[in-house]
Amino acid sequence: MKETKDVYKVYDKIADWFHQNRGQDLMEKAYLDFVLAKIPKDGKILDLGCGTGKPILAYLLSLGRTVVAVDASKEILKIAAKNFPNQAFILQDMRKLDLPEKFDAIIAWHSFFHLPAVDQPLMFPIFKQYLNPGGMLVFTSGPAAGEAWSRLNEEDVYHASLSPTDYEQLLNENGFIVLKKALEDPTVGKASVWVCQKT
Repeated sequence: MKETKDVYKVYDKIADWFHQNRGQDLMEKAYLDFVLAKIPKDGKILDLGCGTGKPILAYLLSLGRTVVAVDASKEILKIAAKNFPNQAFILQDMRKLDLPEKFDAIIAWHSFFHLPAVDQPLMFPIFKQYLNPGGMLVFTSGPAAGEAWSRLNEEDVYHASLSPTDYEQLLNENGFIVLKKALEDPTVGKASVWVCQKT
């Protein structure tokens, strides 16, 4: 049976393969730099769905940024801990986030979109809860409402998306303004990227 509720369980199975095959070219750099320019240099960043830490966490740490790294896959985090022995990693499902602090930015790049559509609206109050005023939120979605599957190392990996209108409404309801929205941006592998700021 294909996994649609807890996609991190698939990543537990393919962790080593994912580590070897995940692109390392930091195509996300322009978006990350945009966010970093809008938060204090000593601000805290939550990398939500950090994966193995490469390349996004590696880039943030190379700039001297303070990052809290969270992922729901224990096998992925074992690799991340080897990659970054001086970095703390937290094993948590983003839907049940329980952290003692707030952040100046939350980055949920290629992680949020693994949640079932029914769970995604529930994340926006969580994003709001964990961001300081003026804090930045980055997440990727699909370009339209629906579900999609990818194939990674002979495992089916689930993705879901709401419509852009639904995301805009959820962001508005939770006190966010959209600073950048790019549907199927070719510079980042046709990902649909949202960059938002908490008011």
